Amino acid sequence: MGRIHRWGMILAFLVIIGCAYIGIKMVFIEDKDSEVPSVTGMQLVDAVDALQERGLLAKVDKVDSPMPADTVVSQNLSAGEKVSKGKVVLLRVSKGGAIQPIPDVRGLKFEEGVKKLSEAGFKVDKITRVTDRLKPSGTIIAQNPASPQQVAANCMVSLLVSSGTSGESSFVTMPDLRGQDQESAIAMIEQLGLRLGQTADAPSTSMPIGSVLSSRPKGGAKVPAGSLVNLTFAREPLASEAAPDVPPSNDQDKERAEAVRKVVIKEAAPTTIPSKIPATEEPVIKKSEPAKTEPVKTETPKTETPAPSPTPAPKPAPAEPAAPTKNAKVRYQVPPLTKPLSLKIEMTDDSGTRVLKDGMANSGEYISMNVPYTGEARITIFLGGDFVWQDRYN
Repeated sequence: MGRIHRWGMILAFLVIIGCAYIGIKMVFIEDKDSEVPSVTGMQLVDAVDALQERGLLAKVDKVDSPMPADTVVSQNLSAGEKVSKGKVVLLRVSKGGAIQPIPDVRGLKFEEGVKKLSEAGFKVDKITRVTDRLKPSGTIIAQNPASPQQVAANCMVSLLVSSGTSGESSFVTMPDLRGQDQESAIAMIEQLGLRLGQTADAPSTSMPIGSVLSSRPKGGAKVPAGSLVNLTFAREPLASEAAPDVPPSNDQDKERAEAVRKVVIKEAAPTTIPSKIPATEEPVIKKSEPAKTEPVKTETPKTETPAPSPTPAPKPAPAEPAAPTKNAKVRYQVPPLTKPLSLKIEMTDDSGTRVLKDGMANSGEYISMNVPYTGEARITIFLGGDFVWQDRYN
Protein backbone atom coordinates (compact mmCIF):
# COMPACT_ATOMS: atom_id res chain seq x y z
CA MET A 1 0.00 0.00 0.00
CA GLY A 2 2.85 2.35 0.78
CA ARG A 3 4.34 1.86 -2.67
CA ILE A 4 0.99 2.63 -4.40
CA HIS A 5 0.55 5.70 -2.29
CA ARG A 6 4.04 6.88 -3.18
CA TRP A 7 3.42 6.45 -6.94
CA GLY A 8 0.10 8.30 -6.62
CA MET A 9 1.87 11.24 -5.07
CA ILE A 10 4.46 11.28 -7.85
CA LEU A 11 1.77 11.13 -10.54
CA ALA A 12 -0.17 13.98 -8.95
CA PHE A 13 3.00 16.08 -8.77
CA LEU A 14 3.70 15.51 -12.48
CA VAL A 15 0.14 16.50 -13.38
CA ILE A 16 0.50 19.72 -11.42
CA ILE A 17 3.82 20.53 -13.13
CA GLY A 18 2.33 19.81 -16.58
CA CYS A 19 -0.65 22.07 -15.97
CA ALA A 20 1.60 24.83 -14.71
CA TYR A 21 3.78 24.56 -17.84
CA ILE A 22 0.77 24.70 -20.14
CA GLY A 23 -0.63 27.71 -18.26
CA ILE A 24 2.67 29.57 -18.34
CA LYS A 25 3.09 28.85 -22.04
CA MET A 26 -0.39 30.05 -22.87
CA VAL A 27 -0.06 33.26 -20.85
CA PHE A 28 3.59 34.28 -21.17
CA ILE A 29 5.00 32.46 -24.17
CA GLU A 30 3.73 33.55 -27.64
CA ASP A 31 2.69 30.85 -29.97
CA LYS A 32 4.24 32.08 -33.21
CA ASP A 33 2.05 30.08 -35.46
CA SER A 34 0.95 32.89 -37.86
CA GLU A 35 2.88 34.58 -40.67
CA VAL A 36 2.31 38.29 -41.44
CA PRO A 37 1.15 38.80 -45.04
CA SER A 38 2.32 41.65 -47.28
CA VAL A 39 -0.57 44.14 -47.62
CA THR A 40 1.34 47.26 -48.76
CA GLY A 41 -0.27 48.72 -51.89
CA MET A 42 -3.56 46.90 -51.30
CA GLN A 43 -6.91 48.60 -50.68
CA LEU A 44 -7.79 48.85 -47.00
CA VAL A 45 -10.72 46.37 -47.21
CA ASP A 46 -8.60 43.72 -48.92
CA ALA A 47 -5.72 44.23 -46.49
CA VAL A 48 -7.97 43.75 -43.44
CA ASP A 49 -9.43 40.56 -44.95
CA ALA A 50 -5.94 39.18 -45.58
CA LEU A 51 -4.92 39.84 -41.98
CA GLN A 52 -8.07 38.30 -40.54
CA GLU A 53 -7.50 35.11 -42.54
CA ARG A 54 -4.23 34.72 -40.62
CA GLY A 55 -5.88 35.46 -37.28
CA LEU A 56 -4.39 38.96 -37.05
CA LEU A 57 -5.98 42.31 -36.25
CA ALA A 58 -5.55 45.68 -38.02
CA LYS A 59 -5.20 49.25 -36.73
CA VAL A 60 -5.51 52.07 -39.31
CA ASP A 61 -3.60 55.37 -39.35
CA LYS A 62 -4.53 57.92 -42.08
CA VAL A 63 -1.55 59.78 -43.59
CA ASP A 64 -0.91 62.27 -46.43
CA SER A 65 0.28 60.47 -49.53
CA PRO A 66 0.18 60.86 -53.33
CA MET A 67 -1.25 57.32 -53.52
CA PRO A 68 -5.02 56.87 -54.10
CA ALA A 69 -7.30 57.15 -51.11
CA ASP A 70 -7.65 54.08 -48.82
CA THR A 71 -4.46 52.49 -50.21
CA VAL A 72 -2.10 50.90 -47.67
CA VAL A 73 1.13 52.91 -47.74
CA SER A 74 3.09 50.83 -45.19
CA GLN A 75 2.79 48.31 -42.34
CA ASN A 76 4.71 48.16 -39.06
CA LEU A 77 5.39 44.36 -39.19
CA SER A 78 7.44 42.99 -42.05
CA ALA A 79 5.88 40.50 -44.43
CA GLY A 80 6.78 36.89 -43.53
CA GLU A 81 7.40 37.66 -39.84
CA LYS A 82 6.16 34.94 -37.45
CA VAL A 83 3.77 36.26 -34.80
CA SER A 84 1.08 34.85 -32.56
CA LYS A 85 -2.54 34.91 -33.57
CA GLY A 86 -4.43 38.00 -32.39
CA LYS A 87 -1.42 40.27 -32.97
CA VAL A 88 -2.31 43.86 -34.02
CA VAL A 89 -0.74 45.13 -37.27
CA LEU A 90 -0.55 48.92 -37.77
CA LEU A 91 -1.47 49.99 -41.30
CA ARG A 92 -0.71 53.48 -42.65
CA VAL A 93 -3.41 54.33 -45.20
CA SER A 94 -3.40 57.19 -47.71
CA LYS A 95 -5.88 60.06 -47.28
CA GLY A 96 -5.76 60.67 -51.02
CA GLY A 97 -4.79 63.87 -52.87
CA ALA A 98 -1.41 65.12 -53.96
CA ILE A 99 1.61 66.15 -51.94
CA GLN A 100 4.18 68.61 -53.21
CA PRO A 101 7.30 70.42 -52.02
CA ILE A 102 6.62 73.60 -50.10
CA PRO A 103 8.39 76.68 -51.56
CA ASP A 104 11.09 78.46 -49.59
CA VAL A 105 9.90 82.00 -48.75
CA ARG A 106 12.58 82.89 -46.21
CA GLY A 107 14.20 86.25 -46.94
CA LEU A 108 11.27 87.47 -49.03
CA LYS A 109 9.02 90.41 -48.19
CA PHE A 110 5.83 89.32 -46.44
CA GLU A 111 3.60 90.21 -49.41
CA GLU A 112 5.86 88.37 -51.87
CA GLY A 113 6.09 85.29 -49.62
CA VAL A 114 2.31 85.04 -49.14
CA LYS A 115 1.79 85.43 -52.89
CA LYS A 116 4.36 82.70 -53.66
CA LEU A 117 2.73 80.30 -51.19
CA SER A 118 -0.73 81.07 -52.55
CA GLU A 119 0.38 80.40 -56.12
CA ALA A 120 1.71 77.00 -54.98
CA GLY A 121 -1.64 76.13 -53.36
CA PHE A 122 -0.73 76.79 -49.71
CA LYS A 123 -2.41 79.08 -47.18
CA VAL A 124 -0.90 81.17 -44.40
CA ASP A 125 -2.07 80.16 -40.92
CA LYS A 126 -0.24 81.85 -38.04
CA ILE A 127 1.91 84.99 -38.34
CA THR A 128 4.37 85.82 -35.56
CA ARG A 129 6.29 89.09 -35.56
CA VAL A 130 9.59 89.40 -33.72
CA THR A 131 12.35 91.99 -33.37
CA ASP A 132 15.36 91.25 -35.55
CA ARG A 133 18.45 93.44 -35.94
CA LEU A 134 19.58 91.74 -39.14
CA LYS A 135 16.35 91.55 -41.14
CA PRO A 136 14.42 94.63 -42.37
CA SER A 137 10.87 95.09 -41.17
CA GLY A 138 8.39 92.94 -43.08
CA THR A 139 10.96 90.25 -44.05
CA ILE A 140 10.09 86.57 -43.52
CA ILE A 141 12.63 84.97 -41.13
CA ALA A 142 11.31 81.38 -40.91
CA GLN A 143 8.41 79.17 -41.95
CA ASN A 144 6.74 75.98 -40.71
CA PRO A 145 6.67 73.51 -42.45
CA ALA A 146 10.12 74.35 -43.74
CA SER A 147 11.29 73.87 -47.31
CA PRO A 148 11.87 71.42 -49.03
CA GLN A 149 9.43 69.14 -47.17
CA GLN A 150 6.80 67.21 -49.09
CA VAL A 151 3.41 68.16 -47.66
CA ALA A 152 -0.25 68.08 -48.65
CA ALA A 153 -1.30 70.73 -51.14
CA ASN A 154 -3.79 72.28 -48.71
CA CYS A 155 -1.32 72.47 -45.82
CA MET A 156 -1.41 75.62 -43.64
CA VAL A 157 1.93 77.46 -43.28
CA SER A 158 3.03 79.52 -40.28
CA LEU A 159 5.41 82.45 -40.80
CA LEU A 160 7.88 84.26 -38.55
CA VAL A 161 8.18 87.88 -39.73
CA SER A 162 10.66 90.58 -38.70
CA SER A 163 9.26 93.77 -37.18
CA GLY A 164 12.54 95.65 -37.57
CA THR A 165 15.40 96.61 -35.28
CA SER A 166 13.31 98.10 -32.49
CA GLY A 167 9.99 96.32 -32.88
CA GLU A 168 8.40 99.18 -34.81
CA SER A 169 5.05 98.75 -36.50
CA SER A 170 5.01 97.05 -39.88
CA PHE A 171 3.08 100.05 -41.24
CA VAL A 172 4.66 103.37 -42.20
CA THR A 173 3.17 106.74 -43.08
CA MET A 174 3.65 107.70 -46.71
CA PRO A 175 5.46 111.10 -46.95
CA ASP A 176 4.29 113.94 -49.22
CA LEU A 177 6.82 113.78 -52.05
CA ARG A 178 5.33 116.45 -54.33
CA GLY A 179 7.95 118.95 -55.44
CA GLN A 180 10.88 116.74 -54.41
CA ASP A 181 13.56 115.97 -56.99
CA GLN A 182 13.97 112.39 -58.13
CA GLU A 183 17.06 111.60 -56.03
CA SER A 184 15.59 113.02 -52.80
CA ALA A 185 12.25 111.28 -53.32
CA ILE A 186 13.85 107.86 -53.84
CA ALA A 187 16.09 108.36 -50.80
CA MET A 188 13.06 109.20 -48.61
CA ILE A 189 11.24 106.10 -49.84
CA GLU A 190 14.13 103.78 -49.08
CA GLN A 191 14.73 105.28 -45.62
CA LEU A 192 11.17 104.39 -44.65
CA GLY A 193 11.56 100.77 -45.77
CA LEU A 194 9.48 101.28 -48.92
CA ARG A 195 10.47 100.38 -52.47
CA LEU A 196 10.35 102.30 -55.74
CA GLY A 197 7.76 100.91 -58.13
CA GLN A 198 6.86 102.27 -61.55
CA THR A 199 7.81 105.77 -62.70
CA ALA A 200 6.15 107.96 -65.30
CA ASP A 201 6.11 111.60 -66.43
CA ALA A 202 3.33 114.06 -67.15
CA PRO A 203 3.19 117.66 -68.44
CA SER A 204 3.00 120.36 -65.78
CA THR A 205 3.45 124.12 -65.52
CA SER A 206 3.01 124.31 -61.75
CA MET A 207 5.89 122.04 -60.67
CA PRO A 208 9.61 122.29 -61.47
CA ILE A 209 10.73 120.04 -64.32
CA GLY A 210 11.93 116.67 -62.97
CA SER A 211 10.23 117.02 -59.58
CA VAL A 212 7.58 114.67 -58.21
CA LEU A 213 4.15 115.59 -59.54
CA SER A 214 2.21 112.84 -57.72
CA SER A 215 2.73 109.57 -55.89
CA ARG A 216 0.71 106.43 -55.31
CA PRO A 217 0.02 105.78 -52.46
CA LYS A 218 -0.63 109.43 -51.66
CA GLY A 219 1.10 111.33 -48.89
CA GLY A 220 -0.25 110.59 -45.42
CA ALA A 221 -1.50 107.09 -46.26
CA LYS A 222 -0.64 104.19 -43.92
CA VAL A 223 1.04 101.44 -45.95
CA PRO A 224 2.80 98.15 -45.01
CA ALA A 225 6.57 98.30 -44.82
CA GLY A 226 8.13 97.13 -48.06
CA SER A 227 5.25 98.37 -50.24
CA LEU A 228 5.87 99.65 -53.77
CA VAL A 229 5.58 103.41 -54.42
CA ASN A 230 4.79 104.61 -57.95
CA LEU A 231 5.99 108.13 -58.84
CA THR A 232 5.00 110.57 -61.60
CA PHE A 233 7.53 113.31 -62.45
CA ALA A 234 6.79 116.68 -64.02
CA ARG A 235 8.06 117.52 -67.51
CA GLU A 236 7.73 120.49 -69.83
CA PRO A 237 4.47 120.40 -71.82
CA LEU A 238 4.70 119.86 -75.57
CA ALA A 239 3.20 122.29 -78.04
CA SER A 240 0.09 120.15 -78.31
CA GLU A 241 -0.20 119.91 -74.51
CA ALA A 242 -0.61 123.64 -73.73
CA ALA A 243 -2.54 124.11 -70.52
CA PRO A 244 -6.18 124.88 -71.40
CA ASP A 245 -6.57 127.38 -68.58
CA VAL A 246 -3.79 129.75 -69.82
CA PRO A 247 -4.49 132.21 -72.71
CA PRO A 248 -1.94 132.42 -75.55
CA SER A 249 1.17 134.31 -74.48
CA ASN A 250 1.31 136.35 -77.67
CA ASP A 251 -2.27 137.57 -77.26
CA GLN A 252 -1.93 141.19 -76.05
CA ASP A 253 -5.65 141.90 -76.22
CA LYS A 254 -6.72 141.84 -72.55
CA GLU A 255 -10.41 141.75 -73.42
CA ARG A 256 -9.90 138.68 -75.62
CA ALA A 257 -7.74 136.98 -72.97
CA GLU A 258 -10.42 137.56 -70.38
CA ALA A 259 -13.07 136.13 -72.68
CA VAL A 260 -10.98 133.02 -73.32
CA ARG A 261 -10.48 132.53 -69.60
CA LYS A 262 -14.21 133.00 -69.00
CA VAL A 263 -15.26 130.49 -71.66
CA VAL A 264 -12.82 127.79 -70.62
CA ILE A 265 -12.99 128.09 -66.85
CA LYS A 266 -16.21 129.66 -65.66
CA GLU A 267 -18.99 129.05 -68.15
CA ALA A 268 -20.25 125.92 -69.82
CA ALA A 269 -22.20 127.88 -72.46
CA PRO A 270 -20.17 129.49 -75.29
CA THR A 271 -19.28 133.17 -74.93
CA THR A 272 -18.56 135.40 -77.92
CA ILE A 273 -14.89 136.23 -78.18
CA PRO A 274 -13.99 139.59 -79.76
CA SER A 275 -11.83 139.33 -82.81
CA LYS A 276 -8.60 141.21 -83.22
CA ILE A 277 -8.83 144.34 -85.36
CA PRO A 278 -6.20 146.76 -86.67
CA ALA A 279 -4.43 148.78 -84.02
CA THR A 280 -5.66 152.11 -85.50
CA GLU A 281 -9.26 151.23 -84.67
CA GLU A 282 -10.52 150.80 -81.12
CA PRO A 283 -13.32 148.21 -80.96
CA VAL A 284 -16.35 149.17 -78.97
CA ILE A 285 -17.42 146.26 -76.76
CA LYS A 286 -20.74 146.08 -75.02
CA LYS A 287 -20.46 144.51 -71.65
CA SER A 288 -22.48 141.36 -71.38
CA GLU A 289 -25.00 140.87 -68.64
CA PRO A 290 -24.38 138.04 -66.18
CA ALA A 291 -27.18 135.85 -67.55
CA LYS A 292 -26.79 136.68 -71.23
CA THR A 293 -23.93 137.13 -73.69
CA GLU A 294 -24.28 139.46 -76.64
CA PRO A 295 -22.08 139.63 -79.72
CA VAL A 296 -19.51 142.42 -79.83
CA LYS A 297 -20.48 145.41 -81.96
CA THR A 298 -17.72 147.25 -83.80
CA GLU A 299 -17.95 150.65 -85.47
CA THR A 300 -17.04 150.60 -89.10
CA PRO A 301 -14.48 153.21 -90.26
CA LYS A 302 -15.64 156.07 -92.44
CA THR A 303 -13.73 154.54 -95.28
CA GLU A 304 -15.62 151.91 -97.13
CA THR A 305 -13.13 149.20 -96.18
CA PRO A 306 -15.15 146.36 -94.73
CA ALA A 307 -14.44 145.45 -91.14
CA PRO A 308 -12.85 142.04 -90.57
CA SER A 309 -15.40 139.36 -89.87
CA PRO A 310 -15.55 138.17 -86.27
CA THR A 311 -13.81 134.91 -85.56
CA PRO A 312 -16.10 132.08 -84.40
CA ALA A 313 -16.19 131.50 -80.68
CA PRO A 314 -14.47 128.29 -79.58
CA LYS A 315 -16.69 125.49 -78.48
CA PRO A 316 -16.71 124.80 -74.77
CA ALA A 317 -14.36 122.05 -73.67
CA PRO A 318 -16.31 118.79 -73.40
CA ALA A 319 -16.75 117.50 -69.91
CA GLU A 320 -14.35 114.71 -69.09
CA PRO A 321 -16.12 111.35 -68.83
CA ALA A 322 -16.35 109.91 -65.35
CA ALA A 323 -13.80 107.23 -64.52
CA PRO A 324 -15.27 103.77 -65.23
CA THR A 325 -16.34 101.80 -62.18
CA LYS A 326 -14.99 98.27 -61.81
CA ASN A 327 -15.73 95.49 -59.33
CA ALA A 328 -13.18 93.88 -57.04
CA LYS A 329 -13.96 90.28 -56.07
CA VAL A 330 -12.81 90.01 -52.46
CA ARG A 331 -12.42 86.44 -51.22
CA TYR A 332 -10.87 85.53 -47.85
CA GLN A 333 -11.13 82.51 -45.56
CA VAL A 334 -10.34 82.95 -41.89
CA PRO A 335 -7.66 80.43 -40.79
CA PRO A 336 -8.28 77.98 -37.90
CA LEU A 337 -8.64 79.96 -34.65
CA THR A 338 -8.97 78.98 -30.99
CA LYS A 339 -11.31 81.92 -30.42
CA PRO A 340 -12.98 84.63 -32.56
CA LEU A 341 -10.75 87.54 -33.58
CA SER A 342 -11.46 91.01 -34.93
CA LEU A 343 -11.47 91.22 -38.74
CA LYS A 344 -11.09 94.49 -40.63
CA ILE A 345 -11.07 94.82 -44.42
CA GLU A 346 -10.14 98.17 -46.00
CA MET A 347 -10.20 99.34 -49.64
CA THR A 348 -8.14 102.23 -50.99
CA ASP A 349 -8.79 103.51 -54.52
CA ASP A 350 -8.78 106.83 -56.37
CA SER A 351 -11.76 108.01 -54.34
CA GLY A 352 -10.06 107.41 -50.97
CA THR A 353 -10.01 104.78 -48.21
CA ARG A 354 -13.11 103.07 -46.83
CA VAL A 355 -13.81 100.15 -44.49
CA LEU A 356 -15.60 97.20 -46.09
CA LYS A 357 -15.92 95.01 -42.97
CA ASP A 358 -15.13 95.59 -39.32
CA GLY A 359 -16.27 92.97 -36.81
CA MET A 360 -15.50 89.63 -35.22
CA ALA A 361 -14.64 86.58 -37.35
CA ASN A 362 -14.97 82.92 -36.44
CA SER A 363 -12.59 80.11 -37.26
CA GLY A 364 -12.89 79.00 -40.90
CA GLU A 365 -15.38 81.76 -41.79
CA TYR A 366 -15.44 82.52 -45.53
CA ILE A 367 -15.74 86.16 -46.63
CA SER A 368 -17.02 86.90 -50.14
CA MET A 369 -17.98 90.32 -51.50
CA ASN A 370 -17.95 92.26 -54.77
CA VAL A 371 -16.92 95.89 -54.23
CA PRO A 372 -16.99 98.66 -56.88
CA TYR A 373 -13.88 100.83 -57.25
CA THR A 374 -12.36 103.42 -59.58
CA GLY A 375 -8.83 103.56 -60.98
CA GLU A 376 -6.58 101.22 -59.03
CA ALA A 377 -7.63 99.63 -55.74
CA ARG A 378 -5.81 98.00 -52.85
CA ILE A 379 -7.55 95.62 -50.42
CA THR A 380 -5.90 95.29 -46.99
CA ILE A 381 -7.02 92.70 -44.41
CA PHE A 382 -6.25 92.83 -40.67
CA LEU A 383 -6.96 89.86 -38.37
CA GLY A 384 -6.68 90.34 -34.64
CA GLY A 385 -5.14 93.76 -35.29
CA ASP A 386 -2.31 92.28 -37.40
CA PHE A 387 -1.86 92.76 -41.13
CA VAL A 388 -2.40 89.39 -42.85
CA TRP A 389 -3.14 90.05 -46.50
CA GLN A 390 -3.10 92.67 -49.25
CA ASP A 391 -4.24 92.43 -52.85
CA ARG A 392 -4.23 94.95 -55.71
CA TYR A 393 -6.75 95.48 -58.49
CA ASN A 394 -6.07 97.42 -61.70
